[in-house]
Amino acid sequence: MKKQIQFVCQVGTVIGLLGVLFSYAMFQGGFVSWFLFYSFLPFGLYSLAIVIYPLRLTQVERIFASHVYHAGDTLVVTVQIQVPIFFPFIYMVVEEKWPPLLQQKQRNQAVLLPFWRKTYSCTYEICDLPRGEHTFSAIRVKMTDWLGLVSKEASFPVEDTIVIYPRYVAMKYRKIGQQLDEGGVGSPILLHRDMAMAVGVREYVQGDRFSWIHWKASARKNELMTKDFEERKSDDIIVVLDRTPTPLFEEMVTFTASFVRAAIKKGVQTGLISVGSDRSVFPARNGEAHVQQLFYHLAKTSCDSVQPFARIIQQEITQCPLSISVNYVTSRLTKETATVLCDLAAKNRRGTVFLIKQEQHDMTNEEREMVEQLRKKGVVTIITTPKQFANALFGGGE
Repeated sequence: MKKQIQFVCQVGTVIGLLGVLFSYAMFQGGFVSWFLFYSFLPFGLYSLAIVIYPLRLTQVERIFASHVYHAGDTLVVTVQIQVPIFFPFIYMVVEEKWPPLLQQKQRNQAVLLPFWRKTYSCTYEICDLPRGEHTFSAIRVKMTDWLGLVSKEASFPVEDTIVIYPRYVAMKYRKIGQQLDEGGVGSPILLHRDMAMAVGVREYVQGDRFSWIHWKASARKNELMTKDFEERKSDDIIVVLDRTPTPLFEEMVTFTASFVRAAIKKGVQTGLISVGSDRSVFPARNGEAHVQQLFYHLAKTSCDSVQPFARIIQQEITQCPLSISVNYVTSRLTKETATVLCDLAAKNRRGTVFLIKQEQHDMTNEEREMVEQLRKKGVVTIITTPKQFANALFGGGE
């Protein structure tokens, strides 16, 4: 309503000026008065022509130079405009309605000088793209007259969505050996074991079969104990991403993307567990389509978990088979998380912890103590920084 009132006022101003000058020439007469009237007449008629021009019939199209982008890339966009009727525009302002994360990158307006053309275009770039799914919703076109007395604009709902995948580094992949109780690193060679051979006993956990209960050991310890089998191991891995709020979340996403890409490229079936405001669990698979599925999730995910990472581990890892290797990606190692991982290690669920830091010296004393505790329990712990991601699996971290 406000724009309509403003538009009526602009039209009234032009008509009023024409009327005043014409009245002045009629009553005053003489060269000067008629010169003023005829001098302003072209500008006034041009302004009124803009008023009746069918700007809303303009065809607007947005074209992306590429459909695949990663965080940090440069986005090149071309806006093509075709007006319905030829008109000698003075200039035209094209304004993009950008997604919220892109609005602070640069100015979202461009001034075009079409003059005698019906079709024209403008190209702009957005550097250092942020990860995520971004929707361009509309393009606004505005034109005005020579004197700026009348302006006309129209908004065109040109909606395009572009996914900025996470950045990744070319990581060298190898299977990480489990650590022994003494702290040494075990062989990375796969051990093929017979599930029918019991090699020890352990505490009963939910999901164990009734036939696995070791009755003599249960009687001695006065609690249920089950047979511990040497199960057949596999190369399959699951990556658990910590989505609790942290300033290093982008680095964690970059590492996770690099890790899963390197593993799948090596032929390893790889899964992902990502729990925050939403719960996303991807089973261990391989193939290019699976890589795209994981990257699409990593592009949209955020550090919005309200649950501590330790609780998420407790809830999710017990559902994973013992034959699969679990890898935890986090930037903060708390006492609660270390306790849960040690408990899982005692139940033959050892895993690998990737502790992401901006610099090696950023670790706290508590985290150093937790790392030593995990390593004594056989949990491989690797501290790595963005500069070391490429060789993180080959001693690139601490």
